[in-house]
Amino acid sequence: MTGVDPATRRLEVAGLAPLVAELARRFADGATVSAVTVRDLDEEQQGAIADLLGQDRLPGRRAVVRVATLVAVLGLGDGDELRSLVEGIVGPLGNRRADREEQRRQRVRLWSWCREQIEGVPLLSPGQGALVWVDQLRRAGVRGGENGERVFRQRLEQAVTVLRALPVSGTVSLASFADDQLSDPHALDRGGALEGLVLDGLALGVGVQRPRDAEAVRQLWEQVGVVPDPSSSTVTVLGLRPTGAGELARWLRHCADASEPAVVTLAQLRRWPMDALDRSVHLYVVENPSVISDAASGGWTGPPIICSSGRPSVAVVTLIRRLGAGGAACRQHADFDGAGLAITAWLADRAGTTPWLMTADAYRTAAAIRRGRVPLQGDLPDTPWDPPLAPAMREGGVAVYEEELRFSLLSAMES
Repeated sequence: MTGVDPATRRLEVAGLAPLVAELARRFADGATVSAVTVRDLDEEQQGAIADLLGQDRLPGRRAVVRVATLVAVLGLGDGDELRSLVEGIVGPLGNRRADREEQRRQRVRLWSWCREQIEGVPLLSPGQGALVWVDQLRRAGVRGGENGERVFRQRLEQAVTVLRALPVSGTVSLASFADDQLSDPHALDRGGALEGLVLDGLALGVGVQRPRDAEAVRQLWEQVGVVPDPSSSTVTVLGLRPTGAGELARWLRHCADASEPAVVTLAQLRRWPMDALDRSVHLYVVENPSVISDAASGGWTGPPIICSSGRPSVAVVTLIRRLGAGGAACRQHADFDGAGLAITAWLADRAGTTPWLMTADAYRTAAAIRRGRVPLQGDLPDTPWDPPLAPAMREGGVAVYEEELRFSLLSAMES
């Protein structure tokens, strides 16, 4: 290239850095460049441009420089030589326009491949589930930088493998199913990215809303013959004397006679279903294990108590529903804080429990006792079972926990 070295030296002047940077940006866009505009120039930079172009006055803070003029003053052959010169100064420029077009073509190929994969899933084929799922995936986009598409393809292939195998004949545990299909018993564990992708497709195939909690997830899996691990979901009970000759019923009666708390798994509840309690029985549900512990240590002979241990598990909900199926009253209590109010509303809606001693009067009475208290944190949900309760708690500003109330609660259960 004629005159490259002298031209390079002339263009590498410090004051010409903004001009070189703008040339590099425009050349990298991939379009034909006839002129560039350089803005916010200081006096030194204005002087450098004027000297380069042989001008007798400064161009001002904004300068328009024609490529043909630069080619001429630098002694170059054409704009391509100018591009090569700039590239030699700043490094490879690439072609962003071509890169963007290639990315667009890659995305078209990706979603075409995605649609082909999903349309072959029998569970989604009868309706519009496949198309809806592709639209959902496109809206969510592909994340993860340069490896994002590769990871996405791999994950979608795994999800399609899972969905092609559904529904299963009979029933199979979730861990066994994951191992059979993906050679990894934990591949579909709760909270994983693959599990979320599968649940999206499964919900569309079954025709239900995307599940938002553990119970809804379990129900969705069970509709296609897969049972999430039933041994990890438990419920603690005290004083429960179910009727029937099943192994679980006999064991629970023995524990009740000994005033011994019993931890029951969801698997046991399914293997040995219990009869509903008589309508004359009052069943109590509390949030905190300390209530059951104190009752047991005193030799509990009162009504059955179920502990949710915070947010209720599937086992808790299953047991409450079964015991209350015959009309037995199921009274529920929790902490007077945001979580306790949410648990109370959730159990009333999902398991048919009745809030018990969860009123504005009960809160004010307890909060009035002088002692150290924890301030309430965050927003409180409304309390439709007793509308004045939430406002009373907002006004009081402090939490009241079941541990403080345990003896009065146990006394009220026995009265």
